[in-house]
Amino acid sequence: MMYPCLFSVSFGELDVSPVTLAFLLILTIFVFSAVGLSSFNLVQSAMDDDDDES
Repeated sequence: MMYPCLFSVSFGELDVSPVTLAFLLILTIFVFSAVGLSSFNLVQSAMDDDDDES
């Protein structure tokens, strides 16, 4: 017999499976890197526009 969840991570009274925890971690890293890249491109384009007006 297979057990889909052999262990779980406890957050207080909430038990979270490792698959869910890994999915949330990957999603968090993806969103953080996307926002960082977008912010970097926005600042870079603002700096390039300032150089053209001078």
